[in-house]
Amino acid sequence: MEALDRLRARIGAFPGYDTDADRRLSDELVRSYLGEAVAELAARNPSLEAPMRQRIDALLLRLGFASQRWFPAHAAAIVRHGVDSAVVDADAAVIELADRAASVPGDGVAAYLDEVDKALDRRDATMQASAVRT
Repeated sequence: MEALDRLRARIGAFPGYDTDADRRLSDELVRSYLGEAVAELAARNPSLEAPMRQRIDALLLRLGFASQRWFPAHAAAIVRHGVDSAVVDADAAVIELADRAASVPGDGVAAYLDEVDKALDRRDATMQASAVRT
């Protein structure tokens, strides 16, 4: 199954990347899918210490908003060049990581959040690379 098919299998309303509205909604759906998984992880682990809770709160804030630095240029690049498969792959990787949240034990939360941060950084870097294509 290709990455776009995997995204649509996990998020039934996933519109893809064809129009500006589709791109914005797709970005929002990927971020919110992961945000819900992280919020549920936090809820399942009420004994997490304050620093870990603060880290989760900061991550949820990051997931609440599109990257104002990379998303607009990335969306414009799609209009010029079409969808970069690396972007679709990065979104699919974020969804796959979100699906793993349910199986993360309490003592694995910090390592999982490290993976999430890295995946989001890769996603941002992929959007940046897509934006600068010529």
